[in-house]
Amino acid sequence: MNLNINQEDRSRNQCMVKFSSPILTWGLGLLIVSIASSLSACGGGSDSAATASPTPIAPVVITKPEPLVNNTNLVNGLAINNFNNNDTVRYPLPLLYGLTSSEVSNVKLETAGQAYQASAVNGVFKALIPLRVGVNEIMITTGANTNKFTLNYLPADNLKKVKMMIAVPADEEGRFLAEPGVDNSLAAAKEKIRVQALLMQSATAEMMYKAGKSHITYSLVEDASGTPLVETLRLPVSRAELLKKNDNELYDLIAQAIRNTNYDANLKYMVTMSFSDYVAKKVLGHGALGGGYLGIFGSLHLHTCPNTMSQVNMAFANTQAIDLNFFPDDSGGRMSYWANCATGMGASLHELGHTFDLPHTPTGIMSRGFDNFNRWLMMREPGFDAVITRDKEAGAVWDPASVEILIKSEWIR
Repeated sequence: MNLNINQEDRSRNQCMVKFSSPILTWGLGLLIVSIASSLSACGGGSDSAATASPTPIAPVVITKPEPLVNNTNLVNGLAINNFNNNDTVRYPLPLLYGLTSSEVSNVKLETAGQAYQASAVNGVFKALIPLRVGVNEIMITTGANTNKFTLNYLPADNLKKVKMMIAVPADEEGRFLAEPGVDNSLAAAKEKIRVQALLMQSATAEMMYKAGKSHITYSLVEDASGTPLVETLRLPVSRAELLKKNDNELYDLIAQAIRNTNYDANLKYMVTMSFSDYVAKKVLGHGALGGGYLGIFGSLHLHTCPNTMSQVNMAFANTQAIDLNFFPDDSGGRMSYWANCATGMGASLHELGHTFDLPHTPTGIMSRGFDNFNRWLMMREPGFDAVITRDKEAGAVWDPASVEILIKSEWIR
């Protein structure tokens, strides 16, 4: 069934993937280690009972709106370029873009009893830091110097949110395509999608900052522990029937399933399709569409993606080649695991962007820039000789036209 709420938006904003070979072709369009058809062509059951909320470390007082920071002067061997000390953050996983002495090669960060490490290259480092609700004192060691840097995490109170979902067939339990012996269960898929959700949310904030705005982003539907919720969407048809459908039909089926269950006008839904498959070097059950209240993307990138935050750095550095006998390549022809992970996450953000009324743009995520999704958080990329400082992050940006729409969106705060 075609839904009027979607058709108006889809005619303007949706994307379609074209499959002509095992390499998926598109038209236009952590560094963190824990120790403890009429559519525009594009580039690229619920969870169990929630656990109790964490105890806040300390109450947070909202500071004045964050200015463009751009700190460059080293004090005691450290400058955090993109945040001020004691800033208030409204999302749980900020990226610290730091400067230090050129001879420092390893940066140690510790907060709330957890230790993290980041590689420094030519005096620059990037580190994703998970925050607890309240005041977060981060001890940062660069060489012989240790500095305390404080960020306050006050979860956003925006009623407009994004809900992550995974669509499963009526007759199966949500397994995704993966290598033999690799956990491809529904539970494993949800772990991967949770990590993806946090990275997409944080990327949005950091790219808004790079565009000269403050660190604003969308809110995610979370469970009681503050973890992104990934809800199971049971579709009313079998896997065999789903694999016969084209992307438009899959979009309409998923949209109707949401309308028939728990549709909420305050939510945008980003749905990963667990059943996407690759048979006789042909991609089935896959699509990349977004508009209205719904974005959809296949699951063929999940086997290349991290299950936990501690695996993010490894995933984006994994040079294992895609074997076209078993998996398609959806990375703009780069034919490697790290690149398929980058494109899959970036293209998912692209489709979600369409639900925020973003059209295709000449540059950035809403063009083919989603292929560079890894660059906003990584210092190195396989096959790319330059250190990925901010000026080398390429397509991991919002185009100015996207920024102007996002700053006016009810979903972005």
